[in-house]
Amino acid sequence: MDEHAVSVCKCLRSKGFYLTGAQDADLVEFSATSAYWCLHTVTVLGPDDILCSPEMCQPGRSCFEVE
Repeated sequence: MDEHAVSVCKCLRSKGFYLTGAQDADLVEFSATSAYWCLHTVTVLGPDDILCSPEMCQPGRSCFEVE
């Protein structure tokens, strides 16, 4: 992993994750037109009731899981 790369929670998903494949998905770059959800809740909110997005699903969040 690039030392300057931003980590996102491994449970964050978007449609692009499945269309391009997990290895090619770029969940770090935020897209205002993409819908994101959490694998734990299968909704747009994480287990902590906070919105899911690449900007929000970062280290320090209580439900964050490392890749």
